[in-house]
This record gives sequence, C-alpha cells and structure tokens, in this order.
Amino acid sequence: MKPTILHILVLVALVCVPVVQAQEITGARPLTLQQCIAIGLEKSFDVQQSSASTKAAAARLVNAFGAYLPSAEVTANYSRQLTNLREQFSIVNGVPIVGQPLPNTYGLNGNVSVNVFDGFRREAEYSSAQENLSATRLDLSYSNTAVRFDITRQFIEVARLKQVLSARRETVAITQATMERTKELLRVGSGTQQDLNTQETEVANQEVGLIQAENDVATAKAQLLAVMSTNPSQLIDIDETGLPSNVTPQYIVETRERLGTEQNAIEQALATRADIQAANYRAMSAESQIESASSGYYPSLSASGGYTWRNFTIGDFDRQGQVFAGLFVRIPVFDQFTTHSNVESATLSHTQRLLDVERLKNQVRTDIRRAYLQLSAAEKGLDVTARALSFATFSEQAARERYNVGKSTMLDLQLASNQLITAQINRITAVFAYHSAVAAVEFALGKM
Repeated sequence: MKPTILHILVLVALVCVPVVQAQEITGARPLTLQQCIAIGLEKSFDVQQSSASTKAAAARLVNAFGAYLPSAEVTANYSRQLTNLREQFSIVNGVPIVGQPLPNTYGLNGNVSVNVFDGFRREAEYSSAQENLSATRLDLSYSNTAVRFDITRQFIEVARLKQVLSARRETVAITQATMERTKELLRVGSGTQQDLNTQETEVANQEVGLIQAENDVATAKAQLLAVMSTNPSQLIDIDETGLPSNVTPQYIVETRERLGTEQNAIEQALATRADIQAANYRAMSAESQIESASSGYYPSLSASGGYTWRNFTIGDFDRQGQVFAGLFVRIPVFDQFTTHSNVESATLSHTQRLLDVERLKNQVRTDIRRAYLQLSAAEKGLDVTARALSFATFSEQAARERYNVGKSTMLDLQLASNQLITAQINRITAVFAYHSAVAAVEFALGKM
C-alpha cells in the first residue's frame, strides 16, 4: 500500500516530537542566583502590588496638594418646552398683544471657588498623604528585599539537593562497581552467592535513594520558579558556582566580622529596616489624621466668584448675564458630637499604628535572635560534619581494601559505604545550611 500524505504527516510528527522535547530539555539554560533574583523582581506579584500601592499613594498626595488650589467649573444647559406652545394673548395698558411661544431655554454658568481656611484640615491631609507615600515606597523596598531572600533561600535549597543528587549518583556507581567485583569473585570461587545477593540489594536500595533525590531536585526547581512568580512547569537548571561548596574557618570569621554582633544587628535593624520605617511613617500619617479630624472644631472660610447667564435665545450675554463674588463662613456651633467621634476614631487608629510599630520591632528582635542561633548551629554543624566526613572516608577506603584482599565481609564494606554517603549528605547539608543561615541574618538586618 502506498503511503498517503496523512501517513507522511503522522510520521513526521512522531519524529519531531522527541526532537522538540529533547530541545526543551537540553535548552534549559543554567540560571545564576542574580539572574533568578532579577526575574523574580520583575515578575513578583508582591512587588507589583507594592508598586501599584505607591502609585495610588502618589495620586493621593497630588489630590491633597490640590486642596491649596482654586477649583473651577463651567456648566451649560439647554431645555425645550414640548407642550402648550400656542400663541399667548394678553392686554397690556389696553393694548392687545399676541406673544409667540419661547420653547428654548439656554444657560451658562462658570464658577471659581477657593478654600481660604478649613481649620488646618488640608495641611493635615497633605502631611498624612506625604507620610503615607513614604510608607508605601518603603513597602516596595521591603518587598524587593523579601523577594531576594525567598529566591536566595530556595536557590540554596536547589543547590543543596543537586549536590545530594551528585553524591547519590556517585554512590550508585560505586555500589554497582562493587557488585561487578563481587560477581567476578564469585566466578573465580573467592566469593559467595550470599555476598552477591547482599550487594544487589544494596544497589537497589541506593537506586531508590537516587530516584528520591532526582524527584527532590525537580520539586525544588519547581518551587524556585514559583517563588520567582513564573511558570513552575518550565525546565530550568541553576548555576550554583557562586555558592562556595566548602566553607573554611577563615570564611566563617570574615562573615562574622561583616555581620557583627547580635546586639549591634538588632540596633541596626531597628534603625534601618524598611518595614519598620514604613510602620513609623504610617503612625505619623495616622497622627496627622487626628489633626485633620480636629478641624471640625474650627470655623472655615471660602471665597467664590463666577458668571451666570440664562436666556431664551443665544445672545444678550451682557444684559442677561451676571458676574458675582462672595465669601462663605461656616462656624460650627453644635454638630451632634460628630467631630468628637471622628477625633476619637483617628486617635484609635494612631494608637493601633503605634502598637504595630512596637509589635514589629519585637518581631524583628525575635527574627534576629533566631537567625543568629541558626547561624551558630550551622557553624557547629560545619565542624562536626567535616570531622565525620574525614573519618567516614578513611573508614570506607580501609574497608574496601580489606574486602578486596578477603579480610572483611560484604557487610563490613556496606556499613562503611553507608556511613560515607551519610557523612557526605550531612556535609552538603551543613554547608548549604550555613549559606542559608547567613542569608537569614542578612534578611533580618534588611541587607539582602
């Protein structure tokens, strides 16, 4: 049977699909930490929301400034009478007069008004708008810092799991090589079937760990993409060369000197962190609202002027029009305690803002304390895991040499190998836990 065009298209599609998939996998470009942060800052939902809030706060400030400027408006109107359009007959001084109906009516009004004094309300509103704008800008700065920290922390987690995956792959390769060695010993009569079965079981167990490690890396990459506010189903890889794979004692000392003591960190964070400064500005804005609410106790003065014209035809603007000007004074005598209620509500809001500041400061102290404790634990973990890895490496090498010459059992070798992979994973975890702890301290300081 000759191939039809449909058969050819189907064949081409089947050939192209694996190629496309392979391109997607091989085309996954490694992203550095800075590249991930740049993408996250561009796409972050929190940053976009903070940016929109900043624009709204800026518009409020412009509106508050507008209270110092006069307001002006021009209105025009037209109406037409639709019924009773008959001629009107009347007698004026004994003379009969027939009046034609005038169905059209035109109007034009222009008005300018200016607020002269409103009990300092506009001054208070302008100050409140300024302080609120400063707070929203600091919110945007803090959102950027938080995004940097979240991406950095997840990037470190992906790097850690990739190192664990590499260790798992190396272990599987070693156990498979040991299994081949055991098969050869069995073939020449120097080994036992039990040793081979035991090693095959060990290979299977290590392969299970490898599968789990591969899944952990894929999950961590998806989570990194989610933190970057991008599609988590994309295929990516990271370039973790910027993160030291080993931490020396000198590096630890230099990092401690850079971060400073815990007490200095608390003082610095309370003075410079963007979220605390934003909370302070919101408290100041709420205080200005108290002054704004108190304006109801004072008289107000405004001035207005304009031009108005009304006629049955378009014309006679000079005779039918009027120019006017005037002053308006409002003296509050009794407003049924409305102003008092407004002042108390503003005072409550100010108190809540002050409590928010103190609550946030206490949370910052807690975060810094926790971060420094985490850093201390990570430093201790580096020392312990370094010693454990050294001992486990020596023990595994010795056990393998003894096994190769027939002076130890397969169980002895497997025990030493398991201790080595455990020590390797613990060392990897300790190194990247240290990097994560340093990032946590920097974030608590507001230095990301």
